[in-house]
Amino acid sequence: MRGLKTEDSRKTVETVVQLDEETVNYLQRLDYELGGLQVLHTHALRAGANREKLAAVKREFQETFAEYQMAKEELWTRFAPEHPRFKSWRVDFQTGILYIVDPADPSGQEGEGHA
Repeated sequence: MRGLKTEDSRKTVETVVQLDEETVNYLQRLDYELGGLQVLHTHALRAGANREKLAAVKREFQETFAEYQMAKEELWTRFAPEHPRFKSWRVDFQTGILYIVDPADPSGQEGEGHA
């Protein structure tokens, strides 16, 4: 899907792409799950939970983190060919919009960051 492009004063071009609801919901679920697991791990540490409980929470966090990273990489592969020099990208879960920031100068640095 082609996106709307706008320029800003920082010499970048922002592309806006509406994502499908299923993709947005999946990424948002993983993001929230990671946040919850971080809170759970911190609480377990402060409460003095045993090593087995801490290890279980850590393992679940690592598995969810890996799944989230793979999902983001899979999403980005759909847009990377059109944005080889991207500066950053992010998904707004409220609107379902993917924002891609490219340098306005096509000779800029290769892409280095993402959501």
